[in-house]
Amino acid sequence: MPELPEVFTITRDLKEILPGSTLINTEILEVYRSIPTSEEFQLLKNEKIKDVDRISKYILIHFQNLTLQIHLGMTGRIRFSKEKEMFGWDKLRLEFINSRNEKFFINFTDTRKFGKVKIQKNISINTGYEPLLESIEKIEKTAHKIQKKNSEIKNILLDQTLVSGLGNIYANDTLFHSKVNPLIKAKDLSIDQIKNIISSAKIVLERGIKNGGSSLKDKMYSDIYGKYGTYQDHFLIYERTSCTDCETPIVKIKIKGRSSYYCPHCQPNNI
Repeated sequence: MPELPEVFTITRDLKEILPGSTLINTEILEVYRSIPTSEEFQLLKNEKIKDVDRISKYILIHFQNLTLQIHLGMTGRIRFSKEKEMFGWDKLRLEFINSRNEKFFINFTDTRKFGKVKIQKNISINTGYEPLLESIEKIEKTAHKIQKKNSEIKNILLDQTLVSGLGNIYANDTLFHSKVNPLIKAKDLSIDQIKNIISSAKIVLERGIKNGGSSLKDKMYSDIYGKYGTYQDHFLIYERTSCTDCETPIVKIKIKGRSSYYCPHCQPNNI
């Protein structure tokens, strides 16, 4: 579930506490193929963290020579604690000591095991244009790439090689904000319409960030301190039953297996 606003929030939290800290111990709490081995983590032991940043939905923790790359998948979480704790579905626990000689722990948890943790020498992530970046040249280039696609615009927005950071929640809200029906093929939209969709994506993502991300009924997402996001209280159309603009009943359909919502009045299926 974590999309760009959730990953942005977690990265911002980690950036406040990790730089300057040193990894002193690693515990593999459950072995599975998407987590490095204890032997691989020895490469990071006693290494100091230089910085934390993000590319799209990837969290990057930069050590002196290597980078710990984390993708949360569907149900991944990162939790901070001052003492050893278990948060449920824990897979990995990292122990650090900061410049004030204070120890703390970072747990990686994942219910469905779609998350991935890698130790990388060189970062190579194939992602598309991120709407938060506000590059006029890249927006124009991305819009032309999208217009060549013979697929539903909703599906296109989930293609991370074209538009980076959107998942199902924010793609639904983006299309509602831009008043575009999710079933319309990308090739049938004008360049200006596609650029408007990208602009709407920026607005929606910023709203998600402002509200600390979305925590759905399963409560799988929280920030590193266990605080839930509140964007779910401000969804424009996702999981709603009536339109917030005109009160028309919302239509719920499946597009490529993903739940999609639209208002037939505000988002008619025509150009």
